[in-house]
Order: sequence, then C-alpha cells, then structure tokens
Amino acid sequence: MTPAATLAAPLVAAAGVAALLVLTVLGTLKFAINSMLNRRSTAVKRVARILALLTLWLAVNNSAQVNSAAQANNSSQTNSSVQADNEAERIKLRPKIELNEPSVRMTLLNAVETANKKYPSIARANQETHKLKGEVSVARTQYLPRMDMLFQELRASQNITAGTILPQYLNVIPIQSGVPATNSSFNSIFGSNAGLNFSWELVDFGRRAANVRLAKQSLTKSTAELRLTELDVTTRSALLYLKLLLIQQQILVCQATLDRMTDWSLVVHTLCDKGLKPGVDAARADAEVSLAKIALIQARRDADLAQQDLAEAIGMAGALIQPVAEPLVSRPKFTALTMPDSPAILEKHPLAVLKMADVDVAKSRLKLLDHSWYPHLWLESAIWARGSGNGRFIKPIASGIIPKTANWTVGFTFQFPVMEYFKIRAQKITERSSIEAQRSNYDLAMQELIREDKKAKILLSRAEEIADETPVLLVAAKENEIKARERYRVGLTNVMEVAEAERILAKAQAENIEAQIKVWQSVLAIAYAHGDIQPFLKLVAAAETNKGSTETNKGPSESNKGSSESSKNDGALRPTPEVKP
Repeated sequence: MTPAATLAAPLVAAAGVAALLVLTVLGTLKFAINSMLNRRSTAVKRVARILALLTLWLAVNNSAQVNSAAQANNSSQTNSSVQADNEAERIKLRPKIELNEPSVRMTLLNAVETANKKYPSIARANQETHKLKGEVSVARTQYLPRMDMLFQELRASQNITAGTILPQYLNVIPIQSGVPATNSSFNSIFGSNAGLNFSWELVDFGRRAANVRLAKQSLTKSTAELRLTELDVTTRSALLYLKLLLIQQQILVCQATLDRMTDWSLVVHTLCDKGLKPGVDAARADAEVSLAKIALIQARRDADLAQQDLAEAIGMAGALIQPVAEPLVSRPKFTALTMPDSPAILEKHPLAVLKMADVDVAKSRLKLLDHSWYPHLWLESAIWARGSGNGRFIKPIASGIIPKTANWTVGFTFQFPVMEYFKIRAQKITERSSIEAQRSNYDLAMQELIREDKKAKILLSRAEEIADETPVLLVAAKENEIKARERYRVGLTNVMEVAEAERILAKAQAENIEAQIKVWQSVLAIAYAHGDIQPFLKLVAAAETNKGSTETNKGPSESNKGSSESSKNDGALRPTPEVKP
C-alpha cells in the first residue's frame, strides 16, 4: 500500500464519521424545531380561537348596543313626535282667550257702568230672571182648555172588532166599537179613525191660582238676586277703583320721597368729601335712598296687582285700567245730605228683599199643598168617526180607509184624591218649618244690615274728622323736614334726625291721601248698607263735573299748571274695606 493510500483511508473514515455526526445533529435539530413549531402552532391556534371568540362577542355586543341605541332613538323620536302632536292638539283645543285693550283710561262712573254691562254673574242672574218670567207664563196657561186632534189609518185582523184602532191618549174616544165578528179569521181589513177631543178644567178650588202665585214669588226672588248681584258687583268695582287710585297716589308720594332723599344724599356726600361731616353720614344717606327705592318698587307692585283686580271686577280681565285721579283726590262735600237716616230704607235692601222672597216662596208652596187635596171637575167632549173594511158582502179592497160612521160624546169628570191627604199633611209640616227657618234668615239679614249701616256712619264721621286734621299734619311735617335739613347743614343736628324728618313727611303725605279717599269709601259703605249706590255715584258725578268746569274756566297755562301740580299732589286717598260679593 502506498503512503498516499494509507493516508487517504483515515481521512475517508473521518469524513464519514463527520458526515454521520452532522446528519445526527441535523436530525436532532429538525426534531427539536418541529416539536417547537408544533407547540407554538397549538398555542397560536388557541390564542387565535380566543381572539376570534372575543371578536365575535364584541361584534354581537356592539350590534346589540347599536340596535338598542337605534331603537331608543327611534322611540324617543316617536315619543317626541307623539308629544308634539299631543301638544299641537292641546293647543288646537285650547280655548282662545282674547284680552281687551292693554291700557284703558276710565273714570269711576265708567268702571261701574262697564262692570254692570260685562260682568258674567250679572248676565247669568239676568238670564235666570228671564227664565222665571217664562215659567209664570207657563203657569197661566193652565187656565186654558185642551183640544187634541187624532187621525189613524191602519190594516188589522177582523177577529175582535169591525176594524180596531191603536191605543191613544184621547181617552174619551173608545178603542173598540162595532159588532164583534162571529168567526175567527186572520184576514186583514182596513180601519180608520178621526177624532177631536176637548177637555177643560172648570173647578180646581184655587190650585192653578196657587201655581201662578208660586211662579210669581219665584220671579220676585230671582229679581232680588239680580239686584243684589248688581249691587255687589258695582260696589266691588268702585272699591277696587278707589284702592287702585290710592296706590297710584302713594306711588307719587314714594317718588317724591325718593327725589328728596336723592338730593339730600348728594348734599351729604359733598359735605363728607369736604371733611365737614363724618363718612358714616354718607352711608346712612345711601341707605335711606335704597329704602325709598324699595318703597317705590313695592307701591308699583301693589298698583300692578290692583289693576288686575279692577280689570277682572269690571269684566275686562287682562286690561290695564288707568283711573282718573283728579276728581277724587279731595273729599266729597255734603255727604250727610245724600244719606237719609230711616230704618225703613234697610227693608228695601236687595238682601232683605231676597230673604223675604224666600219666606213668600215657602208660603206659596204651603198654599199650593192646601189646594192639592181639593177635588177637580173637568168638562170633556169628543167627536169622532170610524171606518172599517169589515162587512157581510164583498167590499172593495180600499174599503175602510175613509171614516164614515160619526159619533159624539159630552160629559163631566170629577176627581177627588182621597188617599193623598196623609202625604199632603206630612208635606205641609215640612213647609211650615221651612217658613220659620226663612223668617229667621230674614231677621238675621236685617241685623247684619243695621250693624253695617251703623258702622259705616261711624266710619264716615271719623273719616271726615281725620280728613280735616291731616292737612295740618302735612304742613307741620313739611316745616319740620325743611328745618331739619337746615340744622344739619349748619351742624346743629345729625343725619338721623334728617332721616326721621323725611319719614315723617312721607307718612304725613300718605295719611293725607288716605284720609281724603277714606271719606269716599265710607260714603260708598253707607250706600251699600242702604242697598243703593246711586247717592255715591251722584257725588262722584258732581265731583267730576266741578273738576271739568274748573278746568274749562282756567286758561291754557293755568290748566297745565294745575295738572302738573295735581300730579305732584301730596294726596288724599285710602284703601277701602273688602266687600263680600
């Protein structure tokens, strides 16, 4: 063996071993890699499955939310649409309320006249009176006789009578007449009946007269209710007019007070800036200005509310009524001459008339019960003719359509409800108790009217005394306010005294206004207690006439001056007591 061959043999063996090792390593690596890949693919598959499930759940949930949102949106839109439709329907069905003119200038006489024409309760009471007038006419018609006419045409079997007629309310005409049929037969024939029935109640022993009397007493009661309603409405409208007039005059007082306090505040601030007064005086002056502003705002609020009350009271709800203040800012004159002092005048009050009408109505019902048990006598008569298709011989098919056989009757009917005595007696006991109760109500009403009359006269007497004194108070308050300002400027007093003087002046102005209007209200209260406000309205008309003549006699410049001064008038008004409608 050559050396080359000897060297090549180990090399070939080494190469084979190396190749084997490489193959082994490669196989091991391949197995390991395949194992790793198999494990990773399983994990990946598991993760993929989980991700797929999560994606599916999210998709389903999102779809459900979207559908729910869509349904909610659609539902809300549907509900909104339904609500809009319902609201539109409600608006369509809502009654239209037409307000009157937003601002109307009226005198007191205009307000009372408007209330008498437009207030609904007066119209309702008036219609009730008209209805009872009709019932009186109905009661009187009971004296008239009754006459009824009847005509019947029919086809019926001939079994019972020679052409029967249907039942009717004319009880004088007999239902059956003629000769009964000898044989039963369901053959039909024509039948006819024409009649005239007369009935007249001759004697009722006063029952109809009692009915008429009861209807008249009910009408009297309704008329009294109408008069009482008119009195209440007109009095209430006049009271609310005076109340609004007072508040508007108080607004002028509040405005004048605010102007004075504002001017005084400027003076105080000037003195404080110069060091002549302490700074606390300026703060106190500002506080007084704010209090004056608040009082003015409150007065304006009360005026707005009073305007609405007055508008409703005169049947013009929603309107803004502007009262004419000039004729009523001064007390009326000769009030005693317009108020007669007689107890008999109270008996004519609509309330007293109404209560007495209740007594008379109860008496009329008792009288009607007395006459309800008496007998009744009627004169009754009738004339009628019958037609029948029945006969022994063959008749034409139209036989019986025209009445042929005439009949008549006349007589008297007497009725006496004997067993009604016990029922009527029990009813009469009830009515007697009702009469006594109504008399007690009348006595109570008279007591109230007497009390209201006396109270109103006392109020009028004291109101006139106060109205005489308040001008003196007003002059003194003005003097005190002027002197307090001067004393403050020269350092003889403090800011508190000036503020107190301003309040005293404002109160005096308000008291003067209140006292003057209080006289008008007291006169109205007396007129209401007497049941007639015409004396009050005559005083108002006289005041308006005197004001008009005074303005006419003045020249243009004087008239304007007078109106400007009256707008700044320290006043004369006061709220009135509430009147029960």
